Amino acid sequence: MNIKKSKKEYPEVKFTSKPVKSWWPGDSRVEKYMPPVKEAIKRHIQEQSAFTDIYNRCYEAIYKAICDKEK
Repeated sequence: MNIKKSKKEYPEVKFTSKPVKSWWPGDSRVEKYMPPVKEAIKRHIQEQSAFTDIYNRCYEAIYKAICDKEK
């Protein structure tokens, strides 16, 4: 008796990694601009994940503007 075992087909696994951050929290050049941003976001956004995303994008933009000006 010849029993044929079927091979299971598995999807191809692709490994990805998150890109390296171009900024790090606590940069004193950026932090001095963040309190008014934080207050403005708090006035309009209640959901924490949305608040965090908007705050982080603002932080990145301010950091980039500072770096561009320093060039």
